Amino acid sequence: MVKYIEIEEIDVTHEFVKKHITFVLGDTKVYEEFYNDFQQYFFRSVLTEKPYESLMLFLNGHTIKNKQYIINNLNRIFKNDQHFKGIVGEHLFSFYFHKKVRDFLWSHGPKGRSSAEPGIDYITFTGDPSKKNSINVTIWETKTTENSVSTRASQIYDFFSENGSFEENIDSEIKAIQELFQYRPDDNLKEKVSDLYETIINREFCIGATGISSNFTSTNDTFKQFGECFKSELTKDQRLVKLVFIDLLTKILDDLRDRVWNRLQTP
Repeated sequence: MVKYIEIEEIDVTHEFVKKHITFVLGDTKVYEEFYNDFQQYFFRSVLTEKPYESLMLFLNGHTIKNKQYIINNLNRIFKNDQHFKGIVGEHLFSFYFHKKVRDFLWSHGPKGRSSAEPGIDYITFTGDPSKKNSINVTIWETKTTENSVSTRASQIYDFFSENGSFEENIDSEIKAIQELFQYRPDDNLKEKVSDLYETIINREFCIGATGISSNFTSTNDTFKQFGECFKSELTKDQRLVKLVFIDLLTKILDDLRDRVWNRLQTP
């Protein structure tokens, strides 16, 4: 487990469970350890295996034949600064799950293209793999900003509102996940995936609100209206708020652009 991610439970009176997740990266050596881990995780997530391997060779000083192919495919990520910030934020959140959440089993997403692409940001499966009934499904809506996370709260509420984007997109996500599991060996996680429709209809899942920011401004009332989402259908424990604070968010964005994207385009 990495040491540069700290987690704090926050007591709130609202109808959700809240955590603060802080990336502590002030030390140069620690930052470089994090950056190298995240750089590999990010590009492995957005590229298929062969282009990812070629990119790593290129970054280590080797000449590669498919450089333009990689540039063409990464262009969709880097061409718009706001969308770039969004997709990096979503992957920072998923990076936290892979590195720090002990009962993490599997996830769907984040999207490998622009963060503006329609769909659900992230779906996680957590619990004890030996006990099907312990496996929790959580649907996450994630927003990244360099301002206070509260400035993006209304967009998260809208996503989970009646007839909102969640309702519009969940069935296509279920279909995609079930297709991915079609040829996997039978186990409790596969059974959980096969029951996803029933899990959603019976409101046996969790919803998650994630704000990612370099601005540490937050109060106990931040995201308070999230407790109104699915108000009569979910319990407090089925609503999760995670605020992710990364004071060097701008540096991470700049380093990905300078160390990878700009370097790729240098003749």
